[in-house]
Amino acid sequence: MLFWQGARSHPLIAVFLLSLVVRLGNLALLRGNSSFFAEPDAFAYWMLGTAVAKADGFWTTLSSMTDRMPLYPLVLAGIQSAFGSAPRAAAAAQAVLDAGTCTLIAALGTLISPLTGLIAGMLAAVSVTLVVFSTQLLTDTVFLFFFTVMLLAGAHFLLRASMGAAALAGLAGGLALATRPWIAPLLIAATPLIFTVAIIRSRRVGVACVTAALFATAAAAPIAPILLRNVTHYGSFNLTSQAGDHLAFWIVPLVKQRAYGTPYEISVQRMQALYEQRLAERSFEAQSNPFARASMKVELARQQLARLPLKAIVESWIDGMVVNLAAPALIADPRVRALPKPSFYETPGRTLWERARAYLFEHVGRYQVLLALGIAGMLPFLALESIGFIMLARNKPWAALVAGALIAYFLLLNGPVASPKYRLPIEPMLIVLAAIPLARWSEQRTRTRCDAQKRLSAIEPGATQASPA
Repeated sequence: MLFWQGARSHPLIAVFLLSLVVRLGNLALLRGNSSFFAEPDAFAYWMLGTAVAKADGFWTTLSSMTDRMPLYPLVLAGIQSAFGSAPRAAAAAQAVLDAGTCTLIAALGTLISPLTGLIAGMLAAVSVTLVVFSTQLLTDTVFLFFFTVMLLAGAHFLLRASMGAAALAGLAGGLALATRPWIAPLLIAATPLIFTVAIIRSRRVGVACVTAALFATAAAAPIAPILLRNVTHYGSFNLTSQAGDHLAFWIVPLVKQRAYGTPYEISVQRMQALYEQRLAERSFEAQSNPFARASMKVELARQQLARLPLKAIVESWIDGMVVNLAAPALIADPRVRALPKPSFYETPGRTLWERARAYLFEHVGRYQVLLALGIAGMLPFLALESIGFIMLARNKPWAALVAGALIAYFLLLNGPVASPKYRLPIEPMLIVLAAIPLARWSEQRTRTRCDAQKRLSAIEPGATQASPA
């Protein structure tokens, strides 16, 4: 009770401290450096950070890095320069940053009501999704911090339309973009939205133009050197060369599995063979250009997808969205991942239900039991998030529209590629949505208790007073 009273007096400080204690406690329980490299890409980022940290490898590595955005390797390079090859130090730094993200989520919820913000912050502090992935040496923690800053600044801009909020939202979005490239369409779409809101609020075209320009310039500044390098050296306006691998070796095989039941690994092998055949037919210049190679993969993937039934494409996207919303982050914990388990992508079956049933029940073990418990634990939160969205839509329809659009964007972006970590960009919004009904019910209980005390006082005036000694 005392903690709750203190938290209501200083909510953001309480959220930050609770979040930090939870994350550092979890970090202390992890054993060995392998715990920080449970996700496949983590070791690659660490090696990039190592290369950037070397004086003779700084510019060489950055200038040749075309499949990753540079901000996170730069962060890891800074940590390695200060602490040496210490993954635990990087995870500790991410714990502090993630505690900051939880505080930002609380501040975002406060725009709805103070109690909503406090509850959202407390939910974020103990969010398994945030806690688990804050220990992994991936871009997610850094990206999510800047993305949440952008959300908070953007929400303040929608309320007041100040130039400062627009510039901060743009800069935070640009730093998030320098971490992961997938929010570029969001920033492009946000620029006319900034202009529209500014002209509605100020009713002056000049002010609206300057505000939108501030947002766009701040967003473009962090990635301008990357884009300039890609245009100059590779003749491409793309930020990274990742799109080809994503489409050819993830999207197409998963849609084929949904359409015909073709095993995932078989489709990957076939796509790799087709790609190598086409690559051999191209000039040496095209073969040596990573963006040209990515374009080949994208074109190959589009041709393959055009031959697949539209129904299978839609169904595979729906399957992916369901998994990304409902998959518990518990299974991504390195201690759980270390348990014996089959690969979900390689599990035979055409529909999601067929694969999930085979995955859960054909080889039952501790991992499958924990997965089932995690899914059961996710259901109440999904219900709260749905109720919260309905309540938000009734009271603040524009806020619900923006939140719904962002959630839909990231779910559609990932498509059939499913993992709890792909839920991270929408986790701040989901947490706030879950906090809305909890805050409403808490306020109703408080009012009911106060009304009952008032009625009791009216009936028995001395009932609420302490009896004499």
